Amino acid sequence: MPTSAKIHIDKSALLRESWLSDMPDEVIAEAAACASVKVVDCGTLLHARGDACDGFYTIAQGTVRFSRTTADGHATTIAVMEAPNWFGEISIFDGLPRTHDGHAVGTTALLFHAKTDFKRLLTHYPVIYERFARLLSLRLRASFDMVEEAAVAPLPQRLARRLLELAQLEPSAMNAATIPRGREVPLTQEELGHLLGKSRQSIAKMLRLWEQDGLIQTRYGRVFIEQPNMLSELAYPERNQVQTGAILTTGIETARKQRINADMLKEPL
Repeated sequence: MPTSAKIHIDKSALLRESWLSDMPDEVIAEAAACASVKVVDCGTLLHARGDACDGFYTIAQGTVRFSRTTADGHATTIAVMEAPNWFGEISIFDGLPRTHDGHAVGTTALLFHAKTDFKRLLTHYPVIYERFARLLSLRLRASFDMVEEAAVAPLPQRLARRLLELAQLEPSAMNAATIPRGREVPLTQEELGHLLGKSRQSIAKMLRLWEQDGLIQTRYGRVFIEQPNMLSELAYPERNQVQTGAILTTGIETARKQRINADMLKEPL
């Protein structure tokens, strides 16, 4: 439900920071002019899975949680998004119903483009089509990575990646274009378990070990990342291998040059 809270939103600034970054001023001005601001209370259902598409949303303030409810009534969190992220383009482009439930977490301010207004923008400025084609391709690539990861990656690596993504310290399938910000993950251990297809006990055990090592802090319904660099080493071991390889290569190259220089000194002038 809408709230009576008054929140000032600079529409143009928000659009420049999100899906219209680097676009001409005339595009941003028209997009800002046809957008409305919605401020909703915590727990408000923005759209349900299966709903017809009403329009496109840009998060200006607050958080939106996306979930899917199982046949037994249990809700599984799929993703959590914060400003300046956006959502709703999938149903606009394919004409099919919404894929997930979207709920506001805390008081949330949204910039809303009705479907007719958004489609008019696409018609007037085809360059926006190109922007979304690239963004959706990035999200599709990230989704493929997640499918592969779920099949082969161990739990510590998968959990570390999800925490970094949910805290927006790393890009994900849902926030590939988001500016990294924050270190807090607003999910319970049970929700993290559902997200990864693991039991709450498995997640709790891993988080407890990381908390003892000083990587994270667990709070009620939240996880705070204390050492993002160390967590990143667990999440992306291939990066460390590349960096180690680069350091090793540099060291070998330096030794080779020193050896050549030493040999040159031995040569008679």
